[in-house]
Amino acid sequence: MRNFWRHLRTPTLVRRIMIAQMLLLTLLWCLFLTYILWENLRSPPMLTGSNTYETILTLVDRMDDRPQDRNAVLEKFSTALREGYGGGEDPKLSISLIVRKNKEIIYSSDGAPAGVTNTLYGKIQSIQSEGGTWTSRTLKSGRSDAEVTLVTPAGGWNFFIYLNSRGYYILPLLVCIPFLLFPAWLSIRIAMRPWNKVINEISLRTSEDLSPLKEVPKHMELRQMVDATNLFLARVQESSDRERVFIADAAHELRTPLAAMRINVEALQSYVSSNNQQELLAGIIRSNSRAARLVNQLLLMMHSEVRIDTVMEPVPLTTLIQERMAALAPLAAERRVELEFYSDDEVWITGVRERLMSLIDNLIENAVKYSPEGGRVEVDVRSIDKSTQLRVSDAGPGILFELRERVFDRFFSRSQSDTKREWIGTCNSQSGCAATQQQRMPKYVCRRWAHGYC
Repeated sequence: MRNFWRHLRTPTLVRRIMIAQMLLLTLLWCLFLTYILWENLRSPPMLTGSNTYETILTLVDRMDDRPQDRNAVLEKFSTALREGYGGGEDPKLSISLIVRKNKEIIYSSDGAPAGVTNTLYGKIQSIQSEGGTWTSRTLKSGRSDAEVTLVTPAGGWNFFIYLNSRGYYILPLLVCIPFLLFPAWLSIRIAMRPWNKVINEISLRTSEDLSPLKEVPKHMELRQMVDATNLFLARVQESSDRERVFIADAAHELRTPLAAMRINVEALQSYVSSNNQQELLAGIIRSNSRAARLVNQLLLMMHSEVRIDTVMEPVPLTTLIQERMAALAPLAAERRVELEFYSDDEVWITGVRERLMSLIDNLIENAVKYSPEGGRVEVDVRSIDKSTQLRVSDAGPGILFELRERVFDRFFSRSQSDTKREWIGTCNSQSGCAATQQQRMPKYVCRRWAHGYC
């Protein structure tokens, strides 16, 4: 029930259109009803018609010799008029009948304003009498001097009397609105199918797909939206291409001077005998290695973002991990970190070898880098059901809870004020891992953050 009310409170375009339709229908019907009632107030149908007058005049002429019977019939007639008018027995709220003969009143409804006298026959007139305003019309018999006057109240109450007596105008609105809700909802849902097609196409896209929308509706409003969206995607694509080209060019340009620097420093080491100078040169080489790895990561990131089909092939994951652990053994030895590898049998997966190498290097290198000296890094690969699990564990400090969501952010590190930066998300974590996920390669999932398990 709570979910139902939450869904009901959530604004929707369909509901907004339905409410607009219902309000428009109600407004139009109210305007129509107001017009009908206003016309009735200006010219009450009971006064404008002649049949009632002719009937009463005929009755008066034929029963002139029986005044008691005539008055009894007129009393019944007056009661019937008031029931049909809808104002009840209150003379201030209902119609009244006045019959004159030889200018003398021979019958008057109970409470009828006796001072109401029309100056023109057959015309509706507004007359002030007994402290109120009345609308009346008088017709004279063509066979005698009998006159019939019908009087209705002309104040503001008359509007509500007509509204009450003409309830059949309001009833269709009250009956139709509930039954129109479902047809209105269904018609709107059908009309919004082109819109839903565009939404489905956008929702099925990956974050890397910036190509124009293929679903181009014929409807003018949706076509304008799709055209604007495609124009925006084109601008984003152009900006992304410029960024990719710049990073790729910069990375390529940096490889040559970094390689030349390393060669020169290594050559210089053979001519230096001082331990302090040797330590300085070794630091330069380490910095050069980190810069070279960063350049390689940039190149890998650019390669992974190229929107072309990458050839997937079977890769011996167990052998590949052993090769990468052997390549990283000098780094582990330098930090006196022990590397251990566990695997039952040779595990094969389908993927891109270069990206898997980068992913494995990133995981093991980070584990070695953030493990304490004399620590141990364990690498375990195994087949579980129809999937492959690679787990790298270390004794490092782990990742703070508030930084866990930033693991896959490129080049994000902890506070810049730290003396030693700890990189939380690196180029390989983003481009290598994210790219492998998009291409159905192994997924990078951290199982125990606090103790350095990945």
